[in-house]
Amino acid sequence: MTSLSVSSRLLQVLRARLGARLAGGVGNPAAPRRPRVRAPRPAEPLERDPPRRDPVLARYYANLEVPYGADLKTVHEAWKRLLRKFHPDLHSADPERQQIGTELVKQLNHAYEELRKRLEAGEVEA
Repeated sequence: MTSLSVSSRLLQVLRARLGARLAGGVGNPAAPRRPRVRAPRPAEPLERDPPRRDPVLARYYANLEVPYGADLKTVHEAWKRLLRKFHPDLHSADPERQQIGTELVKQLNHAYEELRKRLEAGEVEA
């Protein structure tokens, strides 16, 4: 009989411990609920579609050596700086260099005019 009392005592202890765990856990409606922890939300929503670059405009900006989306003032200053550097009159002694300078200035003027038109019309975000 002593073994029965030891085993019955062991069952009582196990039931008490199991009951204590159930009282604080799931399945006991009287148990206080723990607050649900949620992951913090990002400060601003993530953009699914990054802004797309027009490859033609990107080439114009690259010709003028300014970053894509630069404002009209920056574009104008870069255009003037590059004209001073590559103007064909600076290379009048060498006809080959003068021809290269003429082509470069044509490309710079074209890039500047296109960007100026589009920036003034608001087609490009500055």
